[in-house]
Amino acid sequence: MADRIRTTAVVHETLIGTWPLRFRDHPLPDDALLGSGGLGLDSIDTVEFLLACEERLGGRSTEELLSAGPLHLGDVIDHFSRA
Repeated sequence: MADRIRTTAVVHETLIGTWPLRFRDHPLPDDALLGSGGLGLDSIDTVEFLLACEERLGGRSTEELLSAGPLHLGDVIDHFSRA
């Protein structure tokens, strides 16, 4: 559980650090879609975000996440928690 809490903090910090004006005061629930209808990241933003998370958290490749279909913030957190 501690790993998921730490991972959640790093993922949120990465999102807010990359787009501070966009997400500083934005709720970031696990069930938020990364794309339209959620956080509004386009495909390039999503790749940039995932690569930044991978760089900060190390471990698993983001390739499987990108091929999984619509991503939720919780999917990203779970992915890197298991790294």
